[in-house]
Amino acid sequence: MNAKHFHKNLAPLLLSLGLALSGQSQAGILTLDNFSHAQTAFDDGSSAGSTSDTVSALTGTDLSNASRTFIAQASGTASANTTEIVSGGNQLIISNDGRSAGGASILWNFDPLDLTAHGNGILLEVLAIDLGVNVEMVANGTSSSGIKTFTGNNNYLVSFSDFTNPAVFASLHTFRLNFTGPTKWDGQFRLLTTTTPVPVPAAFGLMGSALLGFIAVSRKKRLS
Repeated sequence: MNAKHFHKNLAPLLLSLGLALSGQSQAGILTLDNFSHAQTAFDDGSSAGSTSDTVSALTGTDLSNASRTFIAQASGTASANTTEIVSGGNQLIISNDGRSAGGASILWNFDPLDLTAHGNGILLEVLAIDLGVNVEMVANGTSSSGIKTFTGNNNYLVSFSDFTNPAVFASLHTFRLNFTGPTKWDGQFRLLTTTTPVPVPAAFGLMGSALLGFIAVSRKKRLS
């Protein structure tokens, strides 16, 4: 292969290498829930309190002996101020009636597991979300991620180190998502996993630097 041909094909080669390395770094992902297990919790707002539903043998997860509880609570006590949580078909859907600013929680219980062996953060893949919706992650009932506000349809990623007590991830046995938002908020989610974030912009920046360096060397050789 001559220098001109190699120079022409270097960029796609570097891109392919970057994508391959990115895929390898995600090989240890552990799925907490892919939302394939059908389940519904519906609160019609006709009385104070919440409505819950529990599945005791959750599928679509890498967790052992996992159960999942949906807790829906419509705001106010007027009938038809509804909040609904639905999963199935690899989606989790939370919807509120136009008069409801209800809350939705999803709680997982499972055999103790060292999540640090699988990654250093939690990733919630977001398909659609209204602005102003808040989410809080709580590990082992006490360690909180703090309340975060969605600003668009971007995936929600939080590092273990962002929790108030990151040590719980060495022996995690419960995990909870708490959602709140303005009137008539809705959200759709696809996957909840552990992950090791890949600094994609930095990786592509490195590949770009390598490409520019090669171009500079090639031009210098041609000029000398």
